[in-house]
Amino acid sequence: MKLVLNSPAAIRNAAREKQKRDRAAAPVLSARYPQLATLQLEFDFSDQGDFLPSPQVVIFHPPARAYFRFACPYNDCNGEFDLTAPVNEMISSNAHNAEGEQRCAGKRHGEAPCTLNLEYSISAQRN
Repeated sequence: MKLVLNSPAAIRNAAREKQKRDRAAAPVLSARYPQLATLQLEFDFSDQGDFLPSPQVVIFHPPARAYFRFACPYNDCNGEFDLTAPVNEMISSNAHNAEGEQRCAGKRHGEAPCTLNLEYSISAQRN
């Protein structure tokens, strides 16, 4: 039996496993941002297709890992959204809110580019 390591599913699974390892290695929120009580990320998605992922809300409390990379919600996509820089910028500027957009740079079935767009808002409650 031949093992296929470069299939789209294998590549996607390897990326997910790397995310799990990176998340486990990330510092906790209270160590990375001791000035924060909570951090809330809200996601809305837009795309050309009929079926959109549901809006999402993620709330980070002090013991949560300060890891802000999220897999594309399309299960056949190998892309991700990295909100590390926007979170760092918002916190370093002492702002309480930030908004922005990112387009998924991943590939979907048949190596077609993913067209999912993330519209995000970030809210911080400071100590």
